[in-house]
Amino acid sequence: MKREAHEIMLRILLVVVLALSALVFVLGGYAIVLKEENRKFELVIEEIRTSVMPGIVEGPLPIDYPVELPGRAEVPREFLSVPDTHNFFLETFNYRKLIVNSFDFLSEGTAFGFVVVEENTAFKLCVEKGQGNYFITRIADRYGVMFLGENPLTGLYDSKTAYGIQLVSHTISDGIAPQVVDLRSEGYPACVYKSVTADGRTFFAAVLGIFPDATSARDFSNSIDVQQLQRITGWNITDRFVRQLR
Repeated sequence: MKREAHEIMLRILLVVVLALSALVFVLGGYAIVLKEENRKFELVIEEIRTSVMPGIVEGPLPIDYPVELPGRAEVPREFLSVPDTHNFFLETFNYRKLIVNSFDFLSEGTAFGFVVVEENTAFKLCVEKGQGNYFITRIADRYGVMFLGENPLTGLYDSKTAYGIQLVSHTISDGIAPQVVDLRSEGYPACVYKSVTADGRTFFAAVLGIFPDATSARDFSNSIDVQQLQRITGWNITDRFVRQLR
């Protein structure tokens, strides 16, 4: 009796195994059919896309590398597109308003010109360049004006060399930008100057004034009210120094 029951169990197991094998075979065949249908569908889509958009080529676009020419190394200049329309108007010369409308950020390598002129010429130059395209500093009884882009005044020869007084520096611009805004609102010509070191590190410096040479910048630095600047910014500026703006 036990032997007959054992044989029946074996037969049942055999039937189950055969049924499972058949199911696997059917599913495998169905998967192969689906894969083939999918491949045909992709071919149809590719054919349609090619016929409709024959000019599109897949893949990354080629990179145009600049050609290096022999010669002495120079700081690369960023030539900015200066808008023709002016964003502010002043009927008369107002030093504090001109400071507020001057640029507040300058990157190393930006193409600029610099002149030291009397009040009327400085005023005309600032208005001609427009808001955010110049920077003005009072130097004794004259004014130093840095402008971005082309010189708008015929016969006015400009220099490509300028200096500023670095008060402090930071690794991010937001670390000094609020204090620079405060200085400007108090009538101090200040801006953020971005530069990159030889080892690739980026620094943002708070620069006070822009001058034609290191001597005039140093004279200005020695004449400022240190206590007042420290009260406005909260910085210790006893270690300020003159630096060239490139």
